[in-house]
Amino acid sequence: MVFGRTTRGGRGGEPLPPVLDWRDVTTFTVGGVERQDAKGGRTVFGPTAVRVPRREGAGRVYPPCALVAAPGAGASVLYEDREMRRVLCTVEREGGGPDGRDERCYLVRDGEGLEVGRVRRVPPARRLLRHTWRVEQPGRPEVVGRNKWAALSRQDAAVHAVGKLVEGVVDSALSFGADGGDGPRRDRTLLWTAGGEEVMRSEGVDFRVKSRWLDRRLAFAVAIVGDR
Repeated sequence: MVFGRTTRGGRGGEPLPPVLDWRDVTTFTVGGVERQDAKGGRTVFGPTAVRVPRREGAGRVYPPCALVAAPGAGASVLYEDREMRRVLCTVEREGGGPDGRDERCYLVRDGEGLEVGRVRRVPPARRLLRHTWRVEQPGRPEVVGRNKWAALSRQDAAVHAVGKLVEGVVDSALSFGADGGDGPRRDRTLLWTAGGEEVMRSEGVDFRVKSRWLDRRLAFAVAIVGDR
C-alpha cells in the first residue's frame, strides 16, 4: 500500500504560499501544514504559524499570516515574514501559579512594544465547570469566551443539540471540561461574545472572526495560548 508523501519547506523548487496580510483575516488555524494535495497525496510542512486555509484545485493550501516563535516559557513572538525579522506582536504571561487552576493573564504587545490588549483565563466558580476566557481590547467591550453549551439555557441546549439528548447528556455538555472517560465526546466549540454580539467562534485551533473591530493580534494570541 502506498501512502501520501510528506515533505518539508517546499523542496524540489515548489514555491511556498506567500505570507498574507494579517489585518483582515477572518478564518485561521494554527499549525505547520503549508500545502496538502488531494486525498492520498503529498503534504508539505513548514514552521508553526497562524494560517489561513484555502482550497487549491482538489487540495488545500495554508498560507501563513503570522509565523510563531516561542523564545521562552510563557512567551511567544509572532512575525509578519518568513525570515522572522518583522515582529507582529509578542504574547507574554503575567504571573499565575503552576497548578492550572489559577487565573492566568497574557499581555499582548505590538512590534514597538505598545500594549494591544490582554487575554485572561479565568478559573470556574464550580469545580465541574471549565474555565472561561476574557479578551480585553482598549476602547472595546470585554470579549468573553465560553463553551457554546454554557452560552445556552438548559432548554435551548436540548432543542439545538444534534440527536436526542436526555438530561444527563445535556448536563455532561454543560460541564464541559469535567473529568470522566465514559461520558459523551466533549464539544470544543467556544462562542466569543461581547454585549450580546458574537465576535468570534473557535473549535480547538480553528477560528472564525465575525467582528471587524476585534484586533486580529488578540485573536491570534488566544489561539497560540490555547489551554497551556
